[in-house]
Amino acid sequence: MRIQRVLVAGAGLAGLSAANQLAEAGIAVTVVEARDRLGGRAWTIHHPFVDGAFGELGAEFIDDDHPRMRRLAKRLGVETVRVLKGGFTQRYRDEAGSFELRRTSGWAELGKALAPLVHEYDAAHGASDSDRVRELSTYSVKDWLRQSNAPAHVQKMAEVMRGFFLADPDDLSALPLAAELSQGDAAIRTPMHRIVGGTGRLVTALATATNARWILNHRLRAITQTVDGVVAEIADESNRLQQIEADAAVITLPATTLRDVIVTPSLPEDQWHAVRSLLYGCATKGVIQTSADVFGGRPARAFATDMAAGAFWDAAEGQPAGTAIISFLAGGAASSQLTERLRESADVLLSDLCWLARGGESPRAVASAHWRWEHDPLARGGYAYIDPGFDAGWLPLLGRRAGRLVFAGEHTSADHQGYMEGAVESADRVVRELLSA
Repeated sequence: MRIQRVLVAGAGLAGLSAANQLAEAGIAVTVVEARDRLGGRAWTIHHPFVDGAFGELGAEFIDDDHPRMRRLAKRLGVETVRVLKGGFTQRYRDEAGSFELRRTSGWAELGKALAPLVHEYDAAHGASDSDRVRELSTYSVKDWLRQSNAPAHVQKMAEVMRGFFLADPDDLSALPLAAELSQGDAAIRTPMHRIVGGTGRLVTALATATNARWILNHRLRAITQTVDGVVAEIADESNRLQQIEADAAVITLPATTLRDVIVTPSLPEDQWHAVRSLLYGCATKGVIQTSADVFGGRPARAFATDMAAGAFWDAAEGQPAGTAIISFLAGGAASSQLTERLRESADVLLSDLCWLARGGESPRAVASAHWRWEHDPLARGGYAYIDPGFDAGWLPLLGRRAGRLVFAGEHTSADHQGYMEGAVESADRVVRELLSA
């Protein structure tokens, strides 16, 4: 198979990274994106914030163990900054209704409760197609904790984790939690970084460095494989259709919208079943610029809670000096709760954090913005998660090549599903698949 022209469907980080690498290899690249902007679920906004501040309504953090993202930022000359050195503190109500604050002990107790599943995961070396891993994936976190008679406060810790997995304990398979717990404390102690000036700077730098044809505001409706290439049918906002021919296509659409694309000849039934079965978490991301530091000088600058606020953290690092800004991420059932609080007003949400105050006047909201990702028609969720009905053995099918079609996106990543690192990892894989052809 000779590859000279490639169509890339989707201009999120996976699509942008794949397009960049293919263009550098001398291939003519056309990128089709349904939105009016690049970046997908990596979305930095500057309005309505003041004094040069910005907000991240999508992907934000790069962990220390995300080498591809760190290399990519360095190659493009995009600066990163270490953030939230104290990590996340957990806050939740105990069975008596009193609030508990935990740093690492809650994580350790959760690990103790899931120790048999973590043992099975480690014994199988995390292989998704092993019988041991496939078996443990059938348990929900909530069911396992009940069966193992875990204390009530440990079950509350699992609820707090919905800001990380974007799913409630009764919806989340025990597999992804066991995978995180297998790292011990490393999972919660991994240093985190943010892009100075916002993730949008990386998106812009990638696009600027890529010699490609860009077609925005067009959805991929159908794609057909022919004897010597592919023909894609795309539609603009007025549903006017046009066709694009290429030698191969990189499909980076989320599984939620890939289901709507007519693929001819059809993908194998097992692959379609995996795509149709994959769930994406409910997620609301909110950002509030405040008149003063909400954290009152506390060393703890990030919290994961069982409240409507979900997880929240100081987002001032990497911003202009003097900026006071806080980010929120509520997953699962908390997504709608956070949305409702923000619709009332940003100050109402800030009042929920009054327990952070250390005397004096409470900070007020200067500007705010939020986005509910499960209501976004081009994402239909924050990022992928595994529920008890999704067989772990189906995971490799999400990124399996089908003739001249290759599939990328965070949901296809073997090791970093849900992360920007996973998007870039998947781009590296599909580029290798095409160039080796």
